Amino acid sequence: MITVTIKAILFDKDGTLLDFNRTWLPPYRAAAVQIAEKSNGRLSADALLAHGGYIAESETWKPDSVLAAGSNRQIIQSWNELLGFSLSETETTEIMRAFKLNASQYIPATDSLRPCLQELKKQGYALGVATMDDERQARSMAKGLGIVDLFDFICGADSGHGVKPEPGMVLAFADSLGVEPNTVAMVGDSPRDIHMGLNAGAGLSIGVLTGAHNQQELAKHTPHVLSDISELHAYLGNG
Repeated sequence: MITVTIKAILFDKDGTLLDFNRTWLPPYRAAAVQIAEKSNGRLSADALLAHGGYIAESETWKPDSVLAAGSNRQIIQSWNELLGFSLSETETTEIMRAFKLNASQYIPATDSLRPCLQELKKQGYALGVATMDDERQARSMAKGLGIVDLFDFICGADSGHGVKPEPGMVLAFADSLGVEPNTVAMVGDSPRDIHMGLNAGAGLSIGVLTGAHNQQELAKHTPHVLSDISELHAYLGNG
């Protein structure tokens, strides 16, 4: 039983609300193909994906790798390092547009995503989203899945609150609601999500196993690890 008082829940997006592999591997691969073409045959799309943390043999991700937990610009910066030169701003914009266009088919992490969030709202929790993706893309996701009305707050890496694992997104969420950070539960699939919550003084930092990190990896950073967000209702003491 959780003994802290939780009033609000801040969710990571990719790997927490969304099935990470099914939503993001296709656009990452499409972008890697585009960038590989600029290397004049020196690099392959597979090499770029591997550099970003994708393990093709097991269809998994290296813990806390840039593709698993970084922002769009951090991903492109890591690929620039492999290329040995920086893409132009125009090329970068094209790649980021490709991320957004190819990720337009959102796959929820659980089949009952809306009912799960509705139940949490019914219990009185304020809900928010904090992602390393752009805020516009996060809002597009929420609209596409028919859940945008359930969120009191949505922010991204470009919203001006810093990036994970800095505490800014959690603090901005708490401030927008007029609550203390220690009444917020941060829920995500990566160590960066967990440590953002810890750095902000969140009441709970909870890991979920619907993303790029397994039980063993997440348990190194928090004792609170769930299979997916459908377990939150019971875990927070309302089941």
